[in-house]
Amino acid sequence: MKYKYPAVVVLLILVTLTATAQQKRPTTPKPQPKAPAAQAPAPTFDTLVPAESYVIYGEVRGAGQLIRSSAINDLLEPVLKLANPPKEFRAVVRWLNTHAEEVMTSRLLVATWPSNRSRDLPEALIAIEFASAEEATRFSVSLNAFLPKVLPAPLAEPSPSPDKSLNFLPEKKEPPAPNFHLQRFGSLVVLSPKPWTMKQLKPAGSKLLAEDINFRAAHNRFSSEVVFVYLDTKVIERQEEETRKQFAQQDIEEQKLIEQAQAERKQRGEEEKEEEPADNLTVTEQVVNPMVAPGEAKDEPTTPDPVSIALSGLGSLLFDGGPTHWPDGVAFALSFEGDSFDLRALLVNQNGGKADAIPFIPMLITGPPIASDAPNILPADTELMASMSLDLPQIYTTMAKPRPKTQTYTSKGNNVDVKQVEFESPFAEIEKKLKINIKDDLLPLLGPEVAIRLPMKNMGIIGLPGVAAPTAEEKEQQTKNGPVLAIAIKDKEALRTLMPKIIEGLGFKGASALAQTERREDTEIVSYANMFSYAFVGNFLVVSGEPAATRYVVDSYLKHETLSADGQFRNSTRWQPKPQQGQLYISPSLMEGYKVWAEQPSTTVSEQTRAFLMKASVVAQPITYSLSNEGLGPLHEIHIPKNLVLMAVAGISGETNPPPTVQNERTAIGLMYTIAQAEIAYKKTNGTCATLEQLTAANMFPKEMMEKTGYKFELTVSGDKFELSAVPLEYGKSGNLSLFIDQTFTLRGGDRNGAAATASDPPIN
Repeated sequence: MKYKYPAVVVLLILVTLTATAQQKRPTTPKPQPKAPAAQAPAPTFDTLVPAESYVIYGEVRGAGQLIRSSAINDLLEPVLKLANPPKEFRAVVRWLNTHAEEVMTSRLLVATWPSNRSRDLPEALIAIEFASAEEATRFSVSLNAFLPKVLPAPLAEPSPSPDKSLNFLPEKKEPPAPNFHLQRFGSLVVLSPKPWTMKQLKPAGSKLLAEDINFRAAHNRFSSEVVFVYLDTKVIERQEEETRKQFAQQDIEEQKLIEQAQAERKQRGEEEKEEEPADNLTVTEQVVNPMVAPGEAKDEPTTPDPVSIALSGLGSLLFDGGPTHWPDGVAFALSFEGDSFDLRALLVNQNGGKADAIPFIPMLITGPPIASDAPNILPADTELMASMSLDLPQIYTTMAKPRPKTQTYTSKGNNVDVKQVEFESPFAEIEKKLKINIKDDLLPLLGPEVAIRLPMKNMGIIGLPGVAAPTAEEKEQQTKNGPVLAIAIKDKEALRTLMPKIIEGLGFKGASALAQTERREDTEIVSYANMFSYAFVGNFLVVSGEPAATRYVVDSYLKHETLSADGQFRNSTRWQPKPQQGQLYISPSLMEGYKVWAEQPSTTVSEQTRAFLMKASVVAQPITYSLSNEGLGPLHEIHIPKNLVLMAVAGISGETNPPPTVQNERTAIGLMYTIAQAEIAYKKTNGTCATLEQLTAANMFPKEMMEKTGYKFELTVSGDKFELSAVPLEYGKSGNLSLFIDQTFTLRGGDRNGAAATASDPPIN
């Protein structure tokens, strides 16, 4: 007991000392938790794509409205009914129509063609903007459930069967990744072919596409159109330049390797032997033509006419006459206004550089904006009129501008002779023949407007494989509807004096003796042996190779039956800006020609396709185009009738999935021509035509072809003449057309209810 209290006292002292020491020791403050890093704001529709990341940027305003629009559904109807598209395409159409309400006012963004700086990015990004993140979440769930049905993942490789002799199971493989990647950023749903990160898309220091001055100018100009597309041409040019540098570097490296190999051979004492031409021929020796017998006369080569060469050179210079000035960007906009699809293209170059109006034809240098006067002189029934304001003096100067010397190479063994050829102006030979200076004597007499008039009824367009054969009346009209060139003039009397000199200088020897002059009131028509004619009509010089066409222009002008007086022309071109730099008008005759073609029983299309074509061509409308400049750059605008686009879509759809009867008819038509060609070849060798047995025996064509057409062929031969007919084996099932061809090589026929066609049937196109 006597040690009890001292022990307690000692314990209390130790506790007190420890507490005192802890109070004196400086306390280390507890580390405060780090504040969470501020998250980058979710990208928006306007901040998602940076500049120069993708070459093509597309935007659809009101995606749901576009899906439900009558224009789109009218175009989809022939595709779904005639083309037999795959089930995935039909599923996408159904799904879009079902969910159109959810994206009724949404904007849709498409970016594709990654630039060289963005090679790690997916080939395309598709983004849809919603009003809220909740709507975006609901839509992404629905879209994520639908996409595997139309974009199925690749099949997984089968796992190997387990080996019973081993004590472990085979390794399980992960299921294949889907063929798409879906992400949501706030109110955006973004779809791409593969995963990506925002760091890949928008690296440090990248600039927004909306900050690009060219893109912003184009986007603001086309802010109200349904579809907007921007093509970044400066990125394309930069990529092409990088590719050229890579090839140049490869050439340098290859040359270094060659020089290195040559140096190594020289060090080894190896001498290169100079290769001699075969048989020791020199470049001046002539090679005997084995096809010409000794002593047989040979046709001397004709020397080309220098003027013809010069004119041909002028034509080639239109496309390659100087440097092409591409814009920094090209913007496209599509809208559906009234009865037409209106497509606009703006060539933007806001950095002060020059852009050609038509970059792939650099020599079409535009002149000042004008109020086109060509419609005041061309006939009202003109099928195609194209007019443009051209800077003719500038075109002349650019074409005649000296260019770097061209080099020609002549080799003999390892020796190469290089000869430099001076550039000669393409106008030199022409001016020598004309004995005038074009720049000083001719161009000051001409105005800026140049117009052409062309026929269009026999011109094909995409999706429509043929046109109606011209009737006898139309054949009579073809001469007066021949091509016409109209050039505005400033000094009629001076040009009237100069024209005979120009015509004779261009090769019309004794032109004054061949000239025939006609007068229509105060207008004079000059013709040369029914080969060439011209007249001064209003303030234009009208030129044509068909004198009848020149007369028709003059007569229509004097009767005031011109395009400008035609109500349909005025109404269809009312939208065009005034003044403008270019104009195109294609009359309704184009659609009317296809309507007649579709009505013909001999036209080889399905009845469904024929019905669509007939429905679309009820109201024939013109195509109109304008070229202008509002200050941002050249603006191209074309209005195409919706019905004409529908006809083209129906024609393409019908071609992709023709019914068996149409397939048989086309095969039979091809075989008819094959047999007719075999008859011509047989007759050249044997002097007479051959039966089918003789043709097959001579291996002129395989007999099995006839058995696969669903047609029965009959061939009648009489000396050097033949008649070949073909009828369906089962009318209405294997085919509807009956066919006929003879030595005239004109295919005839039609729907004869299974009866044979004859030489009196109409031609088949």
